[in-house]
Amino acid sequence: MKALPLLLGAATAVVAAVATAQAGPTAVPDAELQFGVCVSCHGAHGEGRPELGAPRVGDLEAAYIESRLEGFREAGAIGNTDDPTAQPMRAIAQGLTDAQIAGLAAFITGLDPELKSPGPPVEVGTAAWAPCAACHGADARGVPATGAPDLLYQHPDYLALQLQKYRDGVRGGPGASPHAAAMAAMAQGLDDAAIDQLVGHVAALRPPRPPVANPPVTVSEAEGLAAFADIYAVATHPRCMNCHPDGDTPYQTDDSLPHAMGVTRTSPLQGLHCSTCHAPSGVGGGQTPLPPADAIWSMPPQAMVFQHRTPAQLCAQLLDPEVNGGRGLTGLTEHVEHDHLLITSWHSGREAPPLTHAELVARFETWGAAGGPCPE
Repeated sequence: MKALPLLLGAATAVVAAVATAQAGPTAVPDAELQFGVCVSCHGAHGEGRPELGAPRVGDLEAAYIESRLEGFREAGAIGNTDDPTAQPMRAIAQGLTDAQIAGLAAFITGLDPELKSPGPPVEVGTAAWAPCAACHGADARGVPATGAPDLLYQHPDYLALQLQKYRDGVRGGPGASPHAAAMAAMAQGLDDAAIDQLVGHVAALRPPRPPVANPPVTVSEAEGLAAFADIYAVATHPRCMNCHPDGDTPYQTDDSLPHAMGVTRTSPLQGLHCSTCHAPSGVGGGQTPLPPADAIWSMPPQAMVFQHRTPAQLCAQLLDPEVNGGRGLTGLTEHVEHDHLLITSWHSGREAPPLTHAELVARFETWGAAGGPCPE
């Protein structure tokens, strides 16, 4: 609990930074600004970050999100006060009014995280799931009347960890809500193998991912490869690569030096978000000592690595729907054209990437029109 005062102070600083965010090239709607404090752990689209122990929230009912935030705000009502991953949530929720909780829940439930592919069939999974289906549904999509959330696309590692916490008394302890207490009772007696059966069954229930959209092939492979060479130059430029490292430590400056403050991917769990220190407006013209931060600056998912990728490796990664958010070549171009955080790379106060944003979008259009060829 020693970290809680730090978390409270950091949460207050982030909320203040969000509230004072400036209009301009990096402006975003008010609701997205309010969500800024959540992005580092839950992802910009509510897709979750299993490496941080943070669940996928974009599929959840607004009423369920409200109940969770209210529970975190009422210290101990969740019954997991000893859970380190719950402490940031408790700290953030302390400063939320009922109206802010309702608005945040409405925004989150309107997010659209990417769909995940189904997992392999699991033997005896259906029988193991039967007691869970009463609340979470046979299809694992949740039953709002029971207050049970949608689990279908939650990451298996996250689900397994939560069941272990319920089983071991970390969640659902004294003071917990009736729902959490019921989960703790259900989890008693589950060994790790049984938990793996349950979460594997949930993943196997997912329907096939919809086919990705690709534009018609209208340009040559040579033109596509030339366009991708420019895409690669932007992706591996410090302005982009610094936040897409091959580890958990972001880089800074045009020389790609390790972050001076020892920041890592897990720093948000200690209440340290990018905007805790980086103000919305630049200091010293944005060059020194701190470039400006967008209110929803955060590190990308762990799998989105640009550093040390060869052109062939990065090309394959960008085309992989399991990594790129389920996008085809059409979706990738739309993402590059409209993604708010990507656009901020041209408004950071540092050296800009080697292409303008419009030029990068044009390169993606050409690469897509060539069928997305990859260099050897």
